[in-house]
Amino acid sequence: MANTPKIEIPNQVNELLNRLNAYSYRAYIVGKCVRELISGHGSGNSIDFDIITNAEPERIRAIFDIYTLNTERIDKGEVMVTVIGIPVLIAAYRKGFGADGSPVYTDDLTEDLKRRDFSFNAIAYNPREGFIDPFGGIECLSGETGVVHTIGTAVNISGEPEEEQEMPSPFWRNPVSILQALGYYSSGDYVISPETREAILKYKGNIKKVSETDLRTEFSWVLRGKKVSAVLEEYHEVFKVLIPEFELLEDFDLKRPEYSSDALTHTFKSVGYASPILILRYAMLFHSLGKPDCFSTDENGKGHFYGHAERSRIYAGRIMRRMGFSEDETREVCFLIKNQDAELTFDRRSLKIKLREMPPERLKMLLQFRYADLKAQSPDFEGAAMACKRQVEAVNEIISTKECYTLHQLAVNRYDLMQKGVVKNAEQAKAVLERLLDMVIDSPAFNTRIRLIGAAEKIMRTANGSKLNS
Repeated sequence: MANTPKIEIPNQVNELLNRLNAYSYRAYIVGKCVRELISGHGSGNSIDFDIITNAEPERIRAIFDIYTLNTERIDKGEVMVTVIGIPVLIAAYRKGFGADGSPVYTDDLTEDLKRRDFSFNAIAYNPREGFIDPFGGIECLSGETGVVHTIGTAVNISGEPEEEQEMPSPFWRNPVSILQALGYYSSGDYVISPETREAILKYKGNIKKVSETDLRTEFSWVLRGKKVSAVLEEYHEVFKVLIPEFELLEDFDLKRPEYSSDALTHTFKSVGYASPILILRYAMLFHSLGKPDCFSTDENGKGHFYGHAERSRIYAGRIMRRMGFSEDETREVCFLIKNQDAELTFDRRSLKIKLREMPPERLKMLLQFRYADLKAQSPDFEGAAMACKRQVEAVNEIISTKECYTLHQLAVNRYDLMQKGVVKNAEQAKAVLERLLDMVIDSPAFNTRIRLIGAAEKIMRTANGSKLNS
């Protein structure tokens, strides 16, 4: 990428910049929108735009009073302006926020940029002046893979307490940025600079200060990433602060040939093999926590963990409640963990019988869970893992082609059977319909009204005084 990349911004955003300029104020787009335009991860109306200006909040409101405004956060120095369908957040320059949460304003653009966590988020731009990049953010975006580099990573060289330094590490003043840095890395679009890695490990304990909501949001972003396994393994010391229960799994030898690594490494690998569905990835993250508590060895020294699924479910529920997840999310994660050892056969008929027991999405999730667990084990289990993957595809096909696996999908119902005089009452009808469903599960093409009525009549003729006719 060239040192001076070219970017285009929507006319609506340019209109707002020009209006501020017309009132003799400086104004720039800044932050995520600039980063995404430079890196090519977004364009035009798909990006959320932020503008910073040396105008005071009340002046911003007055200048844009002809537009649709949201001034709920004007006490924080921000006004949301909507122009032809595009909402743009316009903020006054700020150095930061005081102890009471009130903004500390400044007339210096660089002071505003300095308070941002990462260099690539501290790039300002307008079409008149081009890029303002005091911390080398463009350079961090210049390769195929961006570099996460914090502003102020060279900290504590004076020996002063962190809070007294002129420019403390963002990981000190805003601990949530630790998880944000790992989220960028997990996305696969960025790597972390050595200095930033050192700072992350140094300040990892500050994660304890992150609010429940921010913790849940940012950690979930990490888990969705393409490189989540690499991040979890490389920064396991950070995640042990977040979830101390991981200490149970670290260096724990499962003593089984299918596991080529300790329990924690197996866990982190399994998360990466899971589809990027949060419920599934959280289930993989917690699925082995109960193994150390349930561990035993047989006379041959082989490890066993009888009852670990239920024990792991208890751990998972406790952690998710601690992190503030909803009851629905917690229930689904715990369901997968509790049923991780449930018997799953691989023929199509058995799949349809399973679909009678649980919703399709649950069954697919359980199969995907099993796939990820097997993939993270020895290569000897590759065949079984791929069988699980094929079964997910089979479930999708069953659903899309509307193959019958429940009574209500049959081409006849109890009223049809009673109206035709095939059965005498609802109890007989239910028994016959169950028999018909078994036939249709074996032969989907059999699910037609004519065939099923004929089969029902045959069932009743051959019952010969059985319980069906009693």
